[in-house]
Formats: sequence, structure tokens, C-alpha cells
Amino acid sequence: MQARFVILRVLLEAGGGLVSLHHTTGADGKPDAIVSLDRSKIRTVGKPALERFLRKLQVLKSTADVVGGRALYEAYSAVTDEEPERFLTLRHTVILRKEARKLFVQANTRLEGKDVVLVEYDSNAAGLIKSFCDRFPEDAEFLEQQLLKLAQVDAHFWAS
Repeated sequence: MQARFVILRVLLEAGGGLVSLHHTTGADGKPDAIVSLDRSKIRTVGKPALERFLRKLQVLKSTADVVGGRALYEAYSAVTDEEPERFLTLRHTVILRKEARKLFVQANTRLEGKDVVLVEYDSNAAGLIKSFCDRFPEDAEFLEQQLLKLAQVDAHFWAS
């Protein structure tokens, strides 16, 4: 994530209308942001900007200038609330709007008479467990016990 943020900073610094960041208010009244990328300027503005940044970083690495390299990278990766981007405010907006990670839950098929019926599940943890239980009905109790044991073992990672 930090490297992506540095790339965003480099592209914003390049200017030329390649990338723009606008703070706005969503339809629900909560803060929001719009990040725009002009694809037609990737080769003419974005690529040279990234080349310059990587060249600077490579020169510092090649000359073993650890202090200079770290200073350059940390300057680009610093999350501040300075104008015009206000990244710290943007961070709060992103956290406010964060959605739960989507899970890939495999559908099952079952026979109902002579027809094959596709059974789909919600893309969340409950849907994932239900899919497993439906796929392995003879092992459902054993699977549930195993999943509960795993959850208990990992519970200390999620304690708040």
C-alpha cells in the first residue's frame, strides 16, 4: 500500500492534468473523494515522472546513500494534511467509506427430481460456511467443530 501511495504522490506532483484529486461530499452527506486519471497523458506525463523518480531512487541506492534514499522515499510516503491534497483527511474519508472485503463463495448444484438446481450464497463469511456445509452434508458437524477451533485459535489476533 505504501508503494502505491508513493506512486500516486509522484503522479500528482507531475501535474499536467494526469491525476487529480477532489474532496467532495457524497449523496449521503458524508465526505467523499474523486480521483481522476487522464489515460491519454500516461505516456507523455506519467511515464516520464515515474522514470525520474525511479532514477533518483536508483542513483541513491547505487551510490549506497541510505540516508538520502530513505529521506526521498519517506518524503513521498509521508501522510500529511497539507493543501491541496490533504491526505490525512482523505485517509479518514477512505476508512469511513471502507466496505467489507468480498469473498468468493462457490455455488453448489443439487438434484431436485430430474432437474439440476444452482444454489448461490451471499459473499460473506456466513455464505462461505453455508456453502461448505451444503457441499459436505455428511461432514457438516465435524467441519463446524474444526472451523470453531480455528476461530478460537485465531481469536487473540482479533481481540480489541
